Amino acid sequence: MSTYGIDLGTTYSCIAHLDSNGNPEVIRNNEDDSNTVASVVFFENENNVVVGQAAKENVETDGDRVVQFVKREIGKRDTRTYEFDGKTYTPVEISALILTRLKNLVEAQGGTIEDVVITVPAYFGLEERSATRQAGELAGLHVLSLINEPTAAALSYCARQFQEDRTILVYDLGGGTFDVTVVKMSMAQNSSGRDVQKITVLATGGDDRLGGKDWDDRLYNHILHACCDENGITPEEVEAETRQDIRSKVEEAKRKLSKKQSAKVRIDVNGSRTEVTVKRADFEQMTSDIVAKTMNFVDATLEKVPAEAIDTVLLVGGSTYMPMIINAVEAKFPGKVQQHDPDQAVAKGAAIYASMLVEEVGTPSEGEETSGGETSHAEQLTSKFTVEDQTPRSFGPGVVDTKGAKHKYVLENFIKIGEKMPAVFSKTYYPLEDNQERVLLRAFENMSTDDALIPCVDEDGNPQATDPAHNVKLLGELVVNLPPNTSRDTPIKVTFKVDASGVHVEAVNTKTDETFETFLRTESDIDVERSAVHQLRISSD
Repeated sequence: MSTYGIDLGTTYSCIAHLDSNGNPEVIRNNEDDSNTVASVVFFENENNVVVGQAAKENVETDGDRVVQFVKREIGKRDTRTYEFDGKTYTPVEISALILTRLKNLVEAQGGTIEDVVITVPAYFGLEERSATRQAGELAGLHVLSLINEPTAAALSYCARQFQEDRTILVYDLGGGTFDVTVVKMSMAQNSSGRDVQKITVLATGGDDRLGGKDWDDRLYNHILHACCDENGITPEEVEAETRQDIRSKVEEAKRKLSKKQSAKVRIDVNGSRTEVTVKRADFEQMTSDIVAKTMNFVDATLEKVPAEAIDTVLLVGGSTYMPMIINAVEAKFPGKVQQHDPDQAVAKGAAIYASMLVEEVGTPSEGEETSGGETSHAEQLTSKFTVEDQTPRSFGPGVVDTKGAKHKYVLENFIKIGEKMPAVFSKTYYPLEDNQERVLLRAFENMSTDDALIPCVDEDGNPQATDPAHNVKLLGELVVNLPPNTSRDTPIKVTFKVDASGVHVEAVNTKTDETFETFLRTESDIDVERSAVHQLRISSD
């Protein structure tokens, strides 16, 4: 099949599809003898860009030409860019290079990619999701949709050993992101009247800047200071090559500590050979607060779904191999913790979901029986599921409330965090004044469940890009041009639609039926005079 699921990870990425028997299978990375590709890019020179383990090996010697952990930057405002050989790269372009490497893996083994689903952390907002989709398109992929990583992992688990009416908590600790999601697995009827296994997301939480890298950083600092103590120097006196050497050996040491009680790390410190022994107990002590932070997110999520309702806990993500994680989760949920393909479950679930979205699902492959109404194993697998996910944020427009003596600018939450996706909501507004030439529709996302918020505004009364109180973000703006002599009682119908891929916004002048839906331009794209642009108002007439 030409449909694939991609786990675009912070430290490692993975691609999977359904094999000839309809089972999810990860595409082997024969070059690195691995099932994953390191999410690392090395710009050797202007003519050669290396992606994967070979790129990671250059961190030690050419760290200034290596890009890692770009997933933590994608879609973020005021994010950094990278310049090599006179060319500037954005996080989207770096991510596209990683996706291209995954695409090349398939093609090198005689396959073709037509459609993909890419996974994202459940806590990614619109900008991060849109940027991820852009990276896929830039890599020449047709992105069918995005799916939240914990949901994909639950789908993979459900495909293997479904048990009716099970409530599952997915603890997903990746290289740079953390999600905790509770899903309900049950039986339901689809639109065709067929009994299917339904995966419903009940609650989600997490942090898109918390992951295995934080453990790596703590271990790196521990080894660095141990080397300094051994050689009687300060960290500032350690050469760059030595720092890179320590960084390159941290991951290996962390893996050893998941299996052994101690790990030895040998480092050349300014020409002197130094051996540092790290004990698992010390590593666990120095990172106990990070473990506690993840469990705080678990506790917050359990405020929506009580702990006694949880039947199974799935550990997902390479960082869950650490005994400290297993022990912490097991202490919270004794006897309920399971670990299935932590490195591959997300990609496999995405592959199943991708196959659910395309018409080719169930199309008999060459030599397969087509008579008698029989279906392939692939069709049986992908047609027996339905997925119901939740909105990761609240979304709505900024409008003027004219009630009272003083106008105030408010954010109305059309769609609130935790609602079933896809979610659609419409409301009618009106121009603030007669004879306006245009109105400026601003769209926001936030973490509040209030019906309305008052976002931060600047000295000119314009809402700021971010509001820390509820993590309010200005997503963009849509200019709605109005015909001459438009009265202030002209209805403007505004619609927000949210799905796993992002937000679509539409404004319709219901008197003229003119529709504006060119999706949300950023402030730098707006080429109209702001002094001539007015807001929409909530009618109080």
